[in-house]
Amino acid sequence: MIPAGYVYEAENMPENQPKNKISVGQLIWKHKFHFFLDVLIIFLITFGVLYLFGFVPNEFNSTIGRYPDHESAGNQVGELPLTLSAPEVGINTQVYNPDSTSTDVLDSWLLKGAVRYPGSGLPGGQGNIFIFGHSTGFKIVHNQAYKTFVGLDKLQPGDPIYVDSADYRYTYKVQWVKMETASEALVVFNTKENLLTISTCDTFAAKEDRYVAQAQFVGRTPIPATTGQ
Repeated sequence: MIPAGYVYEAENMPENQPKNKISVGQLIWKHKFHFFLDVLIIFLITFGVLYLFGFVPNEFNSTIGRYPDHESAGNQVGELPLTLSAPEVGINTQVYNPDSTSTDVLDSWLLKGAVRYPGSGLPGGQGNIFIFGHSTGFKIVHNQAYKTFVGLDKLQPGDPIYVDSADYRYTYKVQWVKMETASEALVVFNTKENLLTISTCDTFAAKEDRYVAQAQFVGRTPIPATTGQ
């Protein structure tokens, strides 16, 4: 008789005796390190394949920071805008370039500064560049990004707007500024003229009035290279 609690090792059991079976859970736990490592490798490979073919959620496609310096839109290649300034009204802001059109992603970048809408025009390319940012009537705010486009409503026709890329400063002249409702503020990206449209907004999906300014491209100048002292 086998004493209570005593278990033979499988290799010591006679051939005519049934061997103890190991459950799947016990097997996984016994080799838990290798199991979880294999699962991680399979996940990364699967995610990489899905990302390559564009099957991952838009949130994973957002650009971290303001780079790369260039973006391809069909046959159109231009430089990404990195800063925007309108000195006549005190606007001076960084411009962020997410890849995703998800409202949540765009709103998260609005908390940092101005945002170029993905798929709109590019400096050095053709079409209409659409850049939007927060504006507030409060004098004191905790996050300065809420004051990104404060003063946009005071722009006048002929005022300059400067958009800097990594290599060039692009100059635009204001054509008009007006208040538009969300239903009226339709921005056409594929235009024959090289345009810049900037707009205020509380959230990208807000159904509310906002100030919109349109400006036309007039020229570009190289940004002088800086050298360390």
